[in-house]
Amino acid sequence: MKKCLLLSLLCVFVTHITLAKAGMPCDNTIVLKTPKFLQPAKQTKKSASFLTPFSPQRFSAPPASLALTSTMILKDEIEPNNDVITAMPLGGNDVKVKGYINPNADIDFYTFTANAGDKVYVATQTAFSSPGSTDSILDIISSDGFQVLETDDNDGSFGSNSSSIAGTVIPATGTYYIRVRHISTSIKLLPYYLYFRLQSGTPVAETEPNNSTSTANVFPNSGWVSGALSSDQDSDYYSISLNAGDTIFISLDFNPERDATTWNGQIGFGEFSLFYLTAADPNTQSPNSEGFFLTVKISGTYYIVVAPDGNTFGTYQLSASVLPASNTAVSVYSNTTVKAIPSGPASITSTINIPANKRIESLKVSLNLFHGNIADLDVRLTSPSGNTVILFTDIAAFSPMDIKLDDNAAIPLGSFPIVNNIVYQPPKEYRLEWFKGQLTQGTWTLTIADDTADNAGQLNSWGIEIEEQEPVIGTLTSIYTNDFETNDGGFIHSGAQDEWERGTPTFAPITTANSGTKCWKTDLDNTYNFNANFDLISPNIYIPAIGNNNAYLSWAQKFQFAGTDNADTHAYAYVEIQEVGTVNRKRVWEWLGPTMVGNVGSPSVTINEAAGWGLSRVNINDFATKTIRVIFHFESDASNTRLAGWAIDDVDIFKTFCPNNLTLTDTNNYSGVYSRVVASEVITATNEVTTNTTIQNPSNLVYQATKAIVLLPNFKADGVGGTVFSAQIGGCN
Repeated sequence: MKKCLLLSLLCVFVTHITLAKAGMPCDNTIVLKTPKFLQPAKQTKKSASFLTPFSPQRFSAPPASLALTSTMILKDEIEPNNDVITAMPLGGNDVKVKGYINPNADIDFYTFTANAGDKVYVATQTAFSSPGSTDSILDIISSDGFQVLETDDNDGSFGSNSSSIAGTVIPATGTYYIRVRHISTSIKLLPYYLYFRLQSGTPVAETEPNNSTSTANVFPNSGWVSGALSSDQDSDYYSISLNAGDTIFISLDFNPERDATTWNGQIGFGEFSLFYLTAADPNTQSPNSEGFFLTVKISGTYYIVVAPDGNTFGTYQLSASVLPASNTAVSVYSNTTVKAIPSGPASITSTINIPANKRIESLKVSLNLFHGNIADLDVRLTSPSGNTVILFTDIAAFSPMDIKLDDNAAIPLGSFPIVNNIVYQPPKEYRLEWFKGQLTQGTWTLTIADDTADNAGQLNSWGIEIEEQEPVIGTLTSIYTNDFETNDGGFIHSGAQDEWERGTPTFAPITTANSGTKCWKTDLDNTYNFNANFDLISPNIYIPAIGNNNAYLSWAQKFQFAGTDNADTHAYAYVEIQEVGTVNRKRVWEWLGPTMVGNVGSPSVTINEAAGWGLSRVNINDFATKTIRVIFHFESDASNTRLAGWAIDDVDIFKTFCPNNLTLTDTNNYSGVYSRVVASEVITATNEVTTNTTIQNPSNLVYQATKAIVLLPNFKADGVGGTVFSAQIGGCN
């Protein structure tokens, strides 16, 4: 298989160096077709576009470009939402939602309001779904909750048979619905991403000529254009400005008139190493559309291209939305020592030592390397605690590689053979979120295994980007706590094939407790059993009134589970809070990931991946003045894939008391943190204050902070003789 991939890439690469243009995405068979474009050999597998590079002589200084006025917001699906009554409000005209079709036969509904004449652009990305099957169905439903205005099964390109709808006309002002489901009632989507854009008014008409980068139209900040291709040799170019980490959603409607006359074209987006990445699904059923998603690694001007895909052409309307890069503060650690990657079978390691002991909320990995055949490489990352996560194996790609891996990026690594200046998700088999909740301090190890002879390369640099878990600030009052060292904490357990045990775990990769020597685990010295369905249940715990403060549940966990393959769910776990004596319950954590084991190197070595020990924390304000119990539920099927299971330690329930004001007279050497850190700013007078806005002069100032104020060591409230510095903090976590 690897040899076939290599030969396919070699054919495209030869085309590239001889004609300065190349093919399409790893999944599609169509290419941009103009006199300057060459159609590559057709692929047998359907997925995201392979892309066609353009002749270097066509590139010129880009025209001015604009950022879009509307900015996309990111949300998580909120269950239940399996009908129009419980439909989740999208809450905006430009939204990305991470959702799950789970359990089998699940249906997700979303609702939005629109005016008559508005147009809907919506698509799913299912390529990151761990079960393997990615076949979604997307419906836009009228305000009566029954009539389907438009539907799509397989116009999407990112995930075989994912869905795309572009340009659905809203017939009357009112509330409308979007429905997402899998084509099979026995298969899940874990997860899918729904991109939604509602356009109002009139799109900006293209201005000809715009058939090259030098004549590209500046994409309007309304994010909406109309145009037409006059022949199968015509292409329209639009320039757009993006910042590093931005995610773009492009939706192309090939039949804006809705007259049953459509054509089949493609979206090109670039440039990346002289390539344009494309979405070019072969479907021609009216109304036809394409959807494209990508997260860029560097800031700059990019081009959106509308081009034929075959011999058809016609009118179109094109929508684009941008999800801005996160502005959350991160810590970046890197290793820039160049290291040779020898011809295989061989492996190398490179390390980064992180001195700070931060708790991880999210983690990203950057890689810059060169290799004669990237498909030979298996790359993994090991945390200071010994937890290993595979980043990728056997990716067919062009060298060099200069990427960032981020679970929240637009599409998975492997969607395109271009791995330069793009932020990708890891392949669907792996998750960086398995590092969530762990502590950063210590040595992180990157291991690169070259499993085949005849090719070598070098690691130029790599890095880790960490967003810190938000600390809880304020006076903490314990409601319940147990580390399970001296007793079972009042927990009980029961169910089919129940193996919850308290003690010291000895079965790799779970061989320690989080603190001390004892914890609860599904089986201390072996894997979990077949056909398990059992619970670990806390004692009844009363949550007192909290007023304007907060209550939390936290627990430490480490786990290694099998995942879901198509219709078979090999392991499933969740944490649920139940109000005793009622049906009131809330699921606060759920396992829906891929199987946590992989093979690397030559000879092949099995890597037992794991998550944890990590600290999980959830707000439980909804249960104030109620008696609750916490349930850790696990189940497995009859599959032979049985892994180490689930360990639980250090369960805590506590409430916070938050100071709501601070007053300082003339003072030196004062420091303190009130609520959480939001952002850092510089103050002109002292250069020693961190706030969420710039304070130009602290003299006689009353500062109102909604969430946080931080006074750094040696802060001075020294305006004019005994000046008072006051902060009124409107809330805390």
